[in-house]
Amino acid sequence: MKKTLLMITVLAGLGLSSCSKPGCTDIDATNYSAKAKTNDGSCNYSEKLIIWQSASTSQLIQQAGITGLSVYVDGSLAGSFLSTNYWTGAPSCSQSGNVSATIDMGHNTSKIVSIEYKDQNGTSLGTDLITVTAGTCNTYEIQ
Repeated sequence: MKKTLLMITVLAGLGLSSCSKPGCTDIDATNYSAKAKTNDGSCNYSEKLIIWQSASTSQLIQQAGITGLSVYVDGSLAGSFLSTNYWTGAPSCSQSGNVSATIDMGHNTSKIVSIEYKDQNGTSLGTDLITVTAGTCNTYEIQ
């Protein structure tokens, strides 16, 4: 009887421990695990940031003699484009905009990043701080 009770206790303990498999349970994380049952804090996040300009901004910078823009995210060059390139509305998340960058957020679900855009001579035209959030469409319009 004691052996049977011990065996049932051991099997129940094994069954319960398999139900609490640790891992990342957040579907917005890059390392999400459908097999994980409890979140162990290991989730990592990264998200796309789409940077674009409108037709009116394009016209304004062309009138100022600017032929191209370079965009920096947190001090690193994310990309460049001609001042004649513009969007008639905000790009969707499946598009690239004028420039796009992937933001590594580590274990955080959001991150504040700096954006700076410069003309073809390297002169800074503007800077801004924006919050990028995991699981959302993150866009920034140059103005």
